[in-house]
Amino acid sequence: MTHSPARAAGALLGAGLTTLLLARQAPVPSAVAPPAGDWPSYGRDLGNTRYSPLEQITRDNAASLRIAWRWRSDNFSQPAEYRNESTPLMVNGTLYFTAGTPRWVIAADAATGATTWTWRLTTEDGERARHAPRRDAGRGVAYWTSGPDRADERIFTVTPGFNLAALDAKTGLPVRTFGQSGVVDLKANLGLPVDLDTAAIGSSSPPLVFDNVVVIGPALEVGTAPKSMKNVPGRILAIDARSGKLLWRFNTIPVKGEAGYDTWQDGSAEYTGNTGAWAPLTLDPARGYLYLPVEDATGDYYGGHRKGDNLFSSSLVCLNIRTGEKVWYEQIVHHDIWDRDNAAAPILADITVGGRRIDAVVQLTKQAYAYVFDRVTGKPVWPIVETPVPQSDVPGEKTAATQPLPSKPAAFDRQGATPDNLIDFTPELHDEAMKALAAYRPGQGPFAPPSLANAPDGTRGTLLFPGNLGGANWEGGAFDPETGMLYVGSWTSPTILALTKDPRSDMDWVGSLPRVPTVRGLPIVKPPYSRITAIDLNTGEHAWMVPSGDTPEAIRNNPALAGLTIPPTGAQSRPEILATKTLLFTAEGASGAATLHVLDKKTGAKIADVPLPGAVGSVPMTYAIGTRQFIAFWVSDRASDLPGTLVALALPGPGRGGRGGE
Repeated sequence: MTHSPARAAGALLGAGLTTLLLARQAPVPSAVAPPAGDWPSYGRDLGNTRYSPLEQITRDNAASLRIAWRWRSDNFSQPAEYRNESTPLMVNGTLYFTAGTPRWVIAADAATGATTWTWRLTTEDGERARHAPRRDAGRGVAYWTSGPDRADERIFTVTPGFNLAALDAKTGLPVRTFGQSGVVDLKANLGLPVDLDTAAIGSSSPPLVFDNVVVIGPALEVGTAPKSMKNVPGRILAIDARSGKLLWRFNTIPVKGEAGYDTWQDGSAEYTGNTGAWAPLTLDPARGYLYLPVEDATGDYYGGHRKGDNLFSSSLVCLNIRTGEKVWYEQIVHHDIWDRDNAAAPILADITVGGRRIDAVVQLTKQAYAYVFDRVTGKPVWPIVETPVPQSDVPGEKTAATQPLPSKPAAFDRQGATPDNLIDFTPELHDEAMKALAAYRPGQGPFAPPSLANAPDGTRGTLLFPGNLGGANWEGGAFDPETGMLYVGSWTSPTILALTKDPRSDMDWVGSLPRVPTVRGLPIVKPPYSRITAIDLNTGEHAWMVPSGDTPEAIRNNPALAGLTIPPTGAQSRPEILATKTLLFTAEGASGAATLHVLDKKTGAKIADVPLPGAVGSVPMTYAIGTRQFIAFWVSDRASDLPGTLVALALPGPGRGGRGGE
């Protein structure tokens, strides 16, 4: 381990559950909102609303926002880091965030950006780091305190090599009474034998901490073309925040004797892997209910080695955080062969539907649906209908006969590679698009199955809208508790799903993702390419939709569009969203324009554009020091050689910046 003060230095209840060591405790207290100026967890509150009551920045002054300070990651990553997805936390005047491929943890003065302390786990260098599946900065850290007096404050981080570290929040020093000198080896707590160096399991999102429980959702290797049908299962782990002892473990792939085991046919539960929860986790503090957005199983696009519905893959699972006992679950995708991970943090929303108050939880999905449930019972707020879907003709595959489709809200992005969804600036461009796609199967709806790259009918794969990277992904959305409005960012991002043989793999088929054809350098899908959608969760209806950003220069200046008036198309990137009492702040994503957009929450109308030194790679957060409100996020720009840089915007006033290592 390295630390520097200034330099870059339950019981088995039939649902896949093992409860260890956790005694029954008193009832969970009611939820307490964080101080208005703080941002103490990934989504600000444990319900991941990404909403702040701050209101200093308004429609009248938002155009005056300027960079108050910046913090560069130059000294923390070799080679340079050009994309950082971490969301800083802000507690009591200090920011906590991660940077660089070794996942340094940084504490900085929230008013100036000056570095307070840094830490990384140097003992992880070597073989373990080389096999880490998510060797990057991750998406941040978690904060814990022993009580209102803050006598004991800790920062929890999961390293790329899948170790959990507890750091003193004031000094950055490891908490020696936690685990082994401040570190717990999470691989050793999976409940099955794995090689501690080479087992490819890690984490990409922060742990969730509540009371004395730290919960970790694992992330595994990308499953496009796995080397094997056998992989590490992504079991959910709960660790005691004080001691580092294992409290409970939830088997997202049930073991023999547990409920759900028979949904993995032919004993495939014994060897299949993945089904982690790599997106941020969510908690209802009033009840102690934990919500897991579980991903799909090995592999992403072929399930012939794991026939059946495959519980609890691609499911929203509710657990009691104190015991790990399953409360309820809903499988969002049966037998997932589309890489339809539940990639976004579930969002808690208190809404009123038909005059009835409902404590809800919303799961945004890559297939562009928002699944809305009563978060206590798991009952859908609006009917979710098991609907027949197209069946696979890939040898060995057995597709689920139906998929659960919500009746409300309507899809928030384009679904299905139909002629109506293709480029239509001119009839000629539309015709060229139709010809370019003649070699592929046009996917009807979000569950058109992958097909062979050399199918008997002469086609070379299936075109899927949205693709494997969107509609919604880890950037998620924001919920305004005052209005009941849910704001969702999405990207149509079509994908061709084609299956091939790979002699390096023991799987019958693995995925390949051929490049989607373009038309004279233009996207084959018609705009908007990305969008912000406002959904009234009290009615289930869309309130408005606007493109995420303007028209990229490469499209606006394309010769094929000469003489045409092109309305805003939105960026070819996934949007990021922050809601405050006064405004909606959006950015276009890591491959979008270097701009922070300020929108009217009621209409989506643009209020201001704030220029930035680089494209935004993380979801913005906001906090206050005294009466001054800041908005912070990561930017970078390869063209100008700007590495990952944390910037804090504020209205004009005093401030200065810091550079990593100074």
